Amino acid sequence: DSNTTVLKENRGVVIRLNDTMLFDQGSAIIKPEALSTLESISGKLREFNNPILIEGHTDSTPIKNEKYPSNWELSTARATNIISYLIQKQHFPPNRLSAVGYGEYMPVSENDTPENKAKNRRVDIIILSSDKK
Repeated sequence: DSNTTVLKENRGVVIRLNDTMLFDQGSAIIKPEALSTLESISGKLREFNNPILIEGHTDSTPIKNEKYPSNWELSTARATNIISYLIQKQHFPPNRLSAVGYGEYMPVSENDTPENKAKNRRVDIIILSSDKK
């Protein structure tokens, strides 16, 4: 599916999810239509005992709404909500999970076009290599 990319990095396997599949703009509430994808990914995550890191990322467009005064808060809330889903709905052991929000500070592309900005708005689920914490 074009909303999901799997990458192999030194730190582990990265499952990269397009933010528009998961969330409405400026929101950290997981869309109902994203739940089947998350359920499928959960099944794959169960095949490993490695720690799992959830990273939230935004583009460089400043956000300022009542709930999220900056991209830091939005990206962190998105990562945390994915963890809540994994714990509450998929019964993952909490000690295997951690969340981090990078805001716009870890882009995978320039923030110069709408297409490139879309690449930067993502959630990365990383199955960490067993020797990396």
